[in-house]
Parts: sequence; C-alpha cells; structure tokens
Amino acid sequence: MKRLLTIITLFVLGLLFTWGFSIFQPNDGLVIAQTNRSTPMQSTPNTQMNEIDQMFMKEASQGGLGNIMLGELALKKSNNAQVKAFANAEIQEQKQVKSNLMQIAPKVGVTLPTTPAPKFQAAMTRLSQLEGEQFDQAYMAEGGVNAHLENAALFQREAAFGQYPDLISVANGGLPIIRQHFNTASAATNYQFAQVPQTFNNQANAPTRQMKMTPAVSQ
Repeated sequence: MKRLLTIITLFVLGLLFTWGFSIFQPNDGLVIAQTNRSTPMQSTPNTQMNEIDQMFMKEASQGGLGNIMLGELALKKSNNAQVKAFANAEIQEQKQVKSNLMQIAPKVGVTLPTTPAPKFQAAMTRLSQLEGEQFDQAYMAEGGVNAHLENAALFQREAAFGQYPDLISVANGGLPIIRQHFNTASAATNYQFAQVPQTFNNQANAPTRQMKMTPAVSQ
C-alpha cells in the first residue's frame, strides 16, 4: 500500500508539473478530477473511505493547524499590511477546512489530530527569530508559496483518488482558494514556477525572494 501511495503522490505531482500548475491559472477549469467529481456534502458509510481519504483527513488537519499557527505569528510580528491581510485570509481558509473535517469525522469514526505536524514547529522556531522584512519574506515563502504548493498536491490527490464523497467535496471546494492564495503569495515573492524543483519542500536551500509589498504600517 505504501508503494501505491507513493505512486499516486508522484502521479499528482507529475500532473502539476505537466500542466504548468494549471490549477493556479486564472480560469475555472481547475482539473478534470475536480470538475467531474464535485459532490455535495452528504452522509456516507464509513466503509466507503479508502486510505487516501484517511491520509487526507490527517494531513489536512495537521496542515491546517500548522498554517493557522504561522498565520497568528504573522499577525503578531509583521507590520506589513499585505502580510497581515494574507495571514488573516489564510487563517480563515484553514478554519473553514477544519470546520468541514470536524463535521465529517464523527460520521466516519475518525479522531482528528489536535497538534500540527512537527515541521510546523520547526518553521515557528525559525520564523520567531526573524524581524521586519526578513520575517515577511520568510513567512510569505513558507506560509504562502510552499504551504499552498503542498496543499495543492494534497487536495488534488484527494480529488483524484479519494473515495468518500464528503471529503472529495472538501478537496474540490478548497482548490480554488488554494489557487487564489498561491497567486497572491507568488506575486508578492516574485516566485517563479521554474524554481519549484529547488524549493518545493526544501526550505533550507530556497533562494531569497524580493518582496513586492506595500510600505510597512506602524502599529
């Protein structure tokens, strides 16, 4: 099963690269899987869940908690209006996903994680040591570009290979927001798609990006 999940993950990432990250293009034709599999929220027997669904619930929950944590840190540390607006939008995005998953969890007998993945604590430690523009750059790269690259792969995998209709609906509903937030973050950081092989899930070697932000706003 692990081999199958690895193949599926590589397939999803391959689609993202092949299509030039088409889910982030300014149109409504996100992906075939999303368009054809969109399903309204409904109660469905637990037996219809597969391992992709279970992984989605766990990883989306942990990722949401982590991105909320990073967003709240940005609200405390940044004086930049654009960064604060992005952090607020990100927090609302993740709270909506969390709410949707909490509605589904009791129906399928799943206990959602209550703590973020360890990588988010590492990111918190690193970001907490930065100030001013350095913090803004690092947050928009970590909580903006990279978080939404990872979310795109996660939500796309569920939309394409998930089995439980309610979770497929959550994934389909989340992709347009992921696209919007990715576009905002990539514009602010001068992110280039060609840099993906060097920066995706590899923060230590990520190149410095120049921010295109509005002037800092004093508190």
